[in-house]
Amino acid sequence: MSTKPAGSHPRPGSNRANSAHSVPLSVRDVEEKWGVRFPFPLAAPSAVLPTGLAGNALFLADHFPEIAVLFFETEACLAYTDEDLPPSLADLPCSWHVHMPLDLPWRAGFETVWQKIDGLLDKIAPVSPWAYVLHPPDGPDMLLPLAARLRDKGVDPARFLIENVSGGSLTTIWEEIVEGGFSACLDIGHIQAYDQRDVLGLPGLWDRVRMLHVYGAERDRRHWPLNELDPVGQVLLRTLLERASDFTVTLEVFGRSGLFDSLDLFGEWLARWEKEK
Repeated sequence: MSTKPAGSHPRPGSNRANSAHSVPLSVRDVEEKWGVRFPFPLAAPSAVLPTGLAGNALFLADHFPEIAVLFFETEACLAYTDEDLPPSLADLPCSWHVHMPLDLPWRAGFETVWQKIDGLLDKIAPVSPWAYVLHPPDGPDMLLPLAARLRDKGVDPARFLIENVSGGSLTTIWEEIVEGGFSACLDIGHIQAYDQRDVLGLPGLWDRVRMLHVYGAERDRRHWPLNELDPVGQVLLRTLLERASDFTVTLEVFGRSGLFDSLDLFGEWLARWEKEK
């Protein structure tokens, strides 16, 4: 995912870029519009409106069945109060998963980073997230100790989804992922931008993929809406959707108009692909 939660904007001239979403389409609206049913849960990131986590969640719960809580910065998220994460969020009609911070202090040693992860797990526990997306450690030999500590805490390591990122395609740590019992999250923008198609050939990959991060392209440290996905990327997206079997799709677009235009386009593509079968 992008290291910046900046708003994403389609290129000038895009028909969808000029659409006004005074009343955004929900997932159900898009299904009815295009005559399809998404055969997987669709999640939206909690950084769409220029407000805090709670405000984003209250807005998104009316439109998406799942919300991805974005913990961007470790210390800031550990300092969240009931104003940032009010207990009432647990009553919203949606499910939750968490993207763990991008700045976890792996280089400070395992005990230090575990203290942070442990605190974050407790912080988000009231909404009962089903999964935690984690960028791979940037230090060696961290995943197996993490799996052991998670089990001690009563958290199945399979609920931690290790994501392919700019620094690696999962291939170098796949044996640790498997041995530790972790799952996987595939980011289509990272596969495209960093030439990571080698990840698709990992043994047993599709039994471990629990999430796809979907958006148009990663450029300039930003995620662009789905209309930016080129024809090669569209074939890749269709392949990922067909290969994975038990997964959530997160439309990882940061910005209201880009997110809802991407949702609408995704429904259109899915309807076309269904007709082509």
